[in-house]
Amino acid sequence: MTKENSDDPFFSLLKNNSEWNACIGNQAHPENYVDGYMEAALEIVNAVIEKRQLIKRDTLAMPTLYNARHALELSLKCMHDAFLKEGLIRNAHSQNHDILSYWKLLSSVKLGDKELTQYIQNLEIYVVSLSNIDDDGQELRYATNKDGQKSLQDKSLCNLIVIRESLLKLQEILSKAKDRLEAFVYERGTSTYTDDCSRKDLDKISKILPPFDKWTEEIFDTAKQEVKKEYGIGSNKFSKAVDVMKNHRTMASCLGKEFDLLHLTDDKIKLVIQEWKKLHVPKNPDDLGTDFANIDFEAMKDHLEKTKTARETILNALSDDEIADLESVFYIGRDSTFCEFYEKKVSSVKKENQANQNIDQEINHLLEKTNFLDGLVNGLKTLGKPALAEEISAS
Repeated sequence: MTKENSDDPFFSLLKNNSEWNACIGNQAHPENYVDGYMEAALEIVNAVIEKRQLIKRDTLAMPTLYNARHALELSLKCMHDAFLKEGLIRNAHSQNHDILSYWKLLSSVKLGDKELTQYIQNLEIYVVSLSNIDDDGQELRYATNKDGQKSLQDKSLCNLIVIRESLLKLQEILSKAKDRLEAFVYERGTSTYTDDCSRKDLDKISKILPPFDKWTEEIFDTAKQEVKKEYGIGSNKFSKAVDVMKNHRTMASCLGKEFDLLHLTDDKIKLVIQEWKKLHVPKNPDDLGTDFANIDFEAMKDHLEKTKTARETILNALSDDEIADLESVFYIGRDSTFCEFYEKKVSSVKKENQANQNIDQEINHLLEKTNFLDGLVNGLKTLGKPALAEEISAS
């Protein structure tokens, strides 16, 4: 095969074969490095064990452990950088390879997120083990350390089966920590949290507590004590959490509170769904689909007429603002967008519709969507209207 830039032994590319091109450099992300080194460690140890490459036990033990250590180091540094950017860490850690020091700093940070805090605590056993044999990233790479001493001189054996089992557990923790870190940072952009409870924590608490109309009863006191114990908070911090939840569209709706939309009324939403259902009659489960050799043009014409009638009915009933609201509720539900972005979404859709000057097409677009009802139901639940969501879903 012909190479491009053939003078480079590692970074030349094949002209007619891109199948094995790997994304690196400006197409890579920090998380890719964590995943890559962790996967490399497991690939090595799996190959040795499964292929019974006994002669390679000694030579590949150190690369396996080094890759795992490096993945752990990179994961800790990803969390450090995220916490620093969020203002959860005031002073950056020194740029070095001391994983124990990084872990101690992270474990001291008051995140206010139960899940991520637990993942950091779960890493302790792996950090301590790898730090004990290699505190600066040297001993697993070189036969002698920077002091001129034999690396790992107080060790003589390691078992690859044990290592593989631990690597699988470590990989699971790092993967879950990565996902939670990403979500945690995104959630903080909503400003829905307290010093002690993240948005996810508050959402879970709202599902533990009984409806507001039961808050003078014993059932509330029991749930309150459960929450305080589960999240390690006192009465004052519990009250701060409640202050955030009680006016939050999604969380307060779990507690029995209903919210109005910005423009749409319940009756107009029901009208839209009624028109949509006329166009989306449930299909016969035995129907194998359209035979394109025998297209029913009369049925197509009938559908177009019904669509036109439904569109005109909706246009006559809804204002431009209400249509923008309708679109926003649907897309929030379809895309699982947080309710905190509702007002911004409606404003954005209004501007788009005003610029496009094609409101008829926007209605047509919604009417033709087979997932419109599902999206609208999810959007209503997110925005604090579970009763209406249930009604239109069941109708």
